[in-house]
Amino acid sequence: MSVQLRVATFNIRNSSAPDGDDSWPVRRESTAAAIFALDAHVVGLQEVLPDQLGFLRERFPRWVIAGCGRDDGVHGGEHSVVMVSPGDWQVEAHETRWLSASPSEPGSVGWDADLTRIATIVRLRHADGTQVGVVNTHYDHAGEVARVESSRLLAGWTAAEPDRPWILLGDLNAEPGSAPLKALTDAGWIDAVPASEGGTEHAFTGARDGDRIDHILINKEWQVVDAAVSYYRPDGRLPSDHWPVAATLRLP
Repeated sequence: MSVQLRVATFNIRNSSAPDGDDSWPVRRESTAAAIFALDAHVVGLQEVLPDQLGFLRERFPRWVIAGCGRDDGVHGGEHSVVMVSPGDWQVEAHETRWLSASPSEPGSVGWDADLTRIATIVRLRHADGTQVGVVNTHYDHAGEVARVESSRLLAGWTAAEPDRPWILLGDLNAEPGSAPLKALTDAGWIDAVPASEGGTEHAFTGARDGDRIDHILINKEWQVVDAAVSYYRPDGRLPSDHWPVAATLRLP
């Protein structure tokens, strides 16, 4: 019998940003509603600050939320958390690595990156014994070299654990066909979401034709059942300055 896993990635926009009518306290209930509406087993979130993490733990009390702060490896700074819904999928282990030449050094900055960047790695087991791996990340917005080197790091880390199929979620700050995406596809990754599905970054305009910088990539072991960008606006409110992306995947 095949195993299905529904996954999503969503940059929820950090709570410290001066967004006025779209600031975190105003839209946080809509953000939570948008996450629920994805109906996913696994959700990778980016730009999660400690106060946002506390809110999410209140709203999703039965979910496992894995990940640590990028500044100190504990609570400080943005988190790239992986949320796992209650049910058949259990977290076996999780860890955070830094996208730098010193991946185990909290707060390290890689190459020409402007900021500290991390990847949260989660190993999951299904009730039937199937094991899969999920990586959630947020590439640097400024460092062109750093984005490509980050892709090479992630490809190497996952290739070192061939005992399970892998899924990569994240805001890669790069569009389909760009050098960071090409580094992944050259390593055997497949973009689960057709380019025709539209953009994800919209800067609180609600536009659907912006840059597609949020991605779900998969190993060849997976089959894509469906995949799309979600343009849901709970109660008419924009839940973030990015649209989330979701995909239903199957292991034959």
